[in-house]
Amino acid sequence: MKYIILIITALLSISNLQAHSPAYTEGEVLNVFAASGLKLRAEPHRSSPVLDIVQYGDQVKVLNTFEFAEDLQERIDWIDGHWILVEFGGQAGYLFDGYLSSMPLPASRDELVLDGYSFAYALGQYMEQHFEIDQLVDSTDSTLSYVLEDGTAVKQSVDINYWIVEINSPSYHLHELLNLMRAMIPDRKMRSAFERSLLFIENEEGSVSEIKLKLGDEAILRKTKTGKILVKASGYSGC
Repeated sequence: MKYIILIITALLSISNLQAHSPAYTEGEVLNVFAASGLKLRAEPHRSSPVLDIVQYGDQVKVLNTFEFAEDLQERIDWIDGHWILVEFGGQAGYLFDGYLSSMPLPASRDELVLDGYSFAYALGQYMEQHFEIDQLVDSTDSTLSYVLEDGTAVKQSVDINYWIVEINSPSYHLHELLNLMRAMIPDRKMRSAFERSLLFIENEEGSVSEIKLKLGDEAILRKTKTGKILVKASGYSGC
């Protein structure tokens, strides 16, 4: 019985370490996804003096991730994250990593939710334009299914002008995909409506494990039992 308890404890420790480990490494360059920018601070907390404002779309270099333990985690606007030491404009300071990601920012009109296009369409276009397909699973007039180099599985289907996309990613965190969807909204009024429509669901440990959206489009972001992030979105495309 003693050995069984030790094994279970070890497994829980590994699971906890994976749940709170960063999705990036020291020296990596990350993009800022916060629409209003982030405050670069002198120390790793919100009451610390502000050194600079890092704007949306700016890039920072990770200098140190420090300890990613659960008791050092902080929640800001329903996003769980940590303070990390970065370099920006030749200056070192601390940023909250809940709005940082190695994911590229949406760059084309097809990746934005405008002119009647849905998140399902924009997400599908984003995955096609920014990532290399490692394995093509299915390709027909109504369905496109493929796997990326990092193991992310993407499935798109369309019926006339109604799109459905499903993304299953082992590489990114829940908040990164939520911030990606936020970045796809160019209109301030729609962005406010988007924020009001979000429903955050916590698991038994108190961590956000699921996010639901119903804003014309329907979307769900969920952390699965295997640790992957599942995104499902559906909606119309075009006027």
